[in-house]
Amino acid sequence: MDENYDAFDDYAMKFDLNEEMIAYKYNHTYRVVHQAEEICRSINLDTEERDLASLIALLHDIARFKQWTEFKTYNDQKSFDHAEEGIKILFDEGLINNFKIKKDDIAVLKTAILNHNKYSIPRDLSIRETLHSKIVRDADKLDILYAFSTNKLLKVDTDDEEISDEVHDEFFKDIQVLKSSAKNKNDHLLMMIALVFDLNYDYSKKRILREKYLDKILSYTKNKEMFKPYVEEAKKYLRKKD
Repeated sequence: MDENYDAFDDYAMKFDLNEEMIAYKYNHTYRVVHQAEEICRSINLDTEERDLASLIALLHDIARFKQWTEFKTYNDQKSFDHAEEGIKILFDEGLINNFKIKKDDIAVLKTAILNHNKYSIPRDLSIRETLHSKIVRDADKLDILYAFSTNKLLKVDTDDEEISDEVHDEFFKDIQVLKSSAKNKNDHLLMMIALVFDLNYDYSKKRILREKYLDKILSYTKNKEMFKPYVEEAKKYLRKKD
């Protein structure tokens, strides 16, 4: 993987890493790689699968550097889905040629990157496509929750608005909150916390509980009593045995 890390760094250095949000995305990438590796170890994957999972994690947000540089936002729009744009950068523009990857692994990498930011994983994927999609999605969610738990660059932003009925209902069904259901700041925070309902691996669930990410996020909210039942529901879900 060392050559792949060098190739990623060469690409990232084309952007202004002194800019706070670009530096954040660079560091996020390597934290997601680390979490992907930990997930792989937890399910006893062999070295080849671990290396592929690490490469997928390394490249999952490759388009974010371009996105921030051009638009100064990480909010995807219809004209810029960062997963789809990443595939264009890698394969249409040829960046993938700078990375070491087996020909048989290319389809898996493409599929996992394309699906890492979607609401759910398609059901018609191969076993390996599903496996690697799940790994990168969990690793990505773990770092998103970690980042909000620090309340530094990604701030916990709440106000006095009521939580929407749609968000409440979806949350207490233990499912992810749809973007279309979120109407205000409080809804959007719960949409982020509800990422836990899509986690796939025991490692991921245990890490969130052990590191107290949800409790830390709760501590930064304006109306803690309003959010507490939602945080407790999420923690109850994480503790559940399959």
